[in-house]
Amino acid sequence: MPEHPTADTAWNDDEIVMSQMTPDTVFIFDRMTEETIAQTDARPGERILDVACGRAIDARTLAREGAALVGVEASEIMIGKALELLGPEQDRVRLVRAFAENLPFADQCFDKTICKGAMDHFADLEQSMAEMARVTRPGGRIIIAIANFESLTCRLGKAVWGVSQKLTGRPNPERPFWEPPEDHNYKFDLAVLKNLMSKYCEVEKIAGLSLLWGFPKWGMTTRKMPPRLAGAALRLLDRGARLAPSLSDVLVAAGRRK
Repeated sequence: MPEHPTADTAWNDDEIVMSQMTPDTVFIFDRMTEETIAQTDARPGERILDVACGRAIDARTLAREGAALVGVEASEIMIGKALELLGPEQDRVRLVRAFAENLPFADQCFDKTICKGAMDHFADLEQSMAEMARVTRPGGRIIIAIANFESLTCRLGKAVWGVSQKLTGRPNPERPFWEPPEDHNYKFDLAVLKNLMSKYCEVEKIAGLSLLWGFPKWGMTTRKMPPRLAGAALRLLDRGARLAPSLSDVLVAAGRRK
């Protein structure tokens, strides 16, 4: 496998797969998966590519609908975890270790291509999008789910810290939650996602998911709430995100390959 200048070939999801997640984190992870699966709408006999498939959880779910799944992952660690998770179901999902920027497949060989929560980690955003389009047949669907760093959470957080800084002289945190983490190479928002996809797709739908995820003390607040109340509050905020995708915590977009 050729060396790539900024790709993390040893990426490990242990840091984000937390054993004690707050209810808002559980909710947004579940909604992101639910919306991605729904927009993919796998059908028996379809060929579907999952780019940066991680543990291949989504690929396994889609394969159970009768589709033929291929999962691409650059990290050898995550390939190992995917194989462990798939176990006896390994015949349902073919795993390939490769970079999103150089997919080892023929042109137009997939009916659908998905990429969930990974594009902001890629080394070359334009090239990875071009490759996903190349391997998807004309009229086929491309589905991308990604964190929005112009969300209401990020905007409020930045504003609150700005006021606090003026009043108290306290500097911004060393790692502001409204900015992408160090392992992200790109910062996404609604405009960035639309512009990227529209070069290759007729964008059909962009769904906004969740509001306030990651805002200081919100996660702990949901943990202290009675579970039914927390669930109701999270669902209400999720409905708000659908009305205002530009402010949502996560964006899930689907488009038809031109």
